Amino acid sequence: MADRIGEAKTLGQRIRHLMENELRVGADEGCFGCQFEFDGDGWKGCNQHPPGYLDDARKGDYAYVGAEYGGALVAGKPARILFVSMDRNRRVLRNGQRDTAHLTFDEVQQGYHDGALTPGNNPHMDGVDCELAFLLAADVRPEARCRQFALVNAVLCGPPAPNTRSRATPVMQSNCRRHGQRIIRELEPDIIVAQGRKHPTNLCMSFKPEIVCDKWEGRGSPTVARGPIGGKTVWFVITSHPGWYRGFAPKARRSDFRHVDDLPEELTEAFAFVRDRYS
Repeated sequence: MADRIGEAKTLGQRIRHLMENELRVGADEGCFGCQFEFDGDGWKGCNQHPPGYLDDARKGDYAYVGAEYGGALVAGKPARILFVSMDRNRRVLRNGQRDTAHLTFDEVQQGYHDGALTPGNNPHMDGVDCELAFLLAADVRPEARCRQFALVNAVLCGPPAPNTRSRATPVMQSNCRRHGQRIIRELEPDIIVAQGRKHPTNLCMSFKPEIVCDKWEGRGSPTVARGPIGGKTVWFVITSHPGWYRGFAPKARRSDFRHVDDLPEELTEAFAFVRDRYS
């Protein structure tokens, strides 16, 4: 266990270095200097279209790397499980103030850890924990699950907004997809769960995996794919965001993700498909 924790810590440090020093998207105040913020080298800066769109934005959300990432067991086999989610804009809160524009690496690590550990406070992280609980053995407790996954947002910046809906422009999506590809390759996942049928799906499908199961019908239904990343074969479970299942899915398919038994049948079938073949 100590070796596994040490490996995850080292990987987390590599991810931080990659985001801060190579991609220049680490969000510590004064650090941000993303290459796409500037014209040059054939790239179109995110902040150029529309002008000033990101002037008061949340910029460069760090990835989360759990302290036991790689220690999860899926069908008895170690697995690096990575969630690819949407993006986090800078919300306008009920009191008229805006939430924090800059979160340090350590703050992001603690926030995702706590979100997955404490059910009922965050619909998104409730979905993460329930899906992990289904993939892993029944006796794995929440205190372990919340440390055994990684998560990266498909878009790393977001302008102020009154709600959590993505306001990423096509330019932002395209630029950030290149960042996401670098981060995912560094994380070397075995199983990727895309949480969202737009940006997260597009990032995952940019690796050109082959769809192996797409039997579920209806808007928002999952898809299972498989393909290589960096010389290893990776399973992809493409899903709608947990927030969609909570408030927008047809009534028979809705879920609050309060317990693993609350997972919609289509998700249990998709995750079971991967779990049964992963070993």
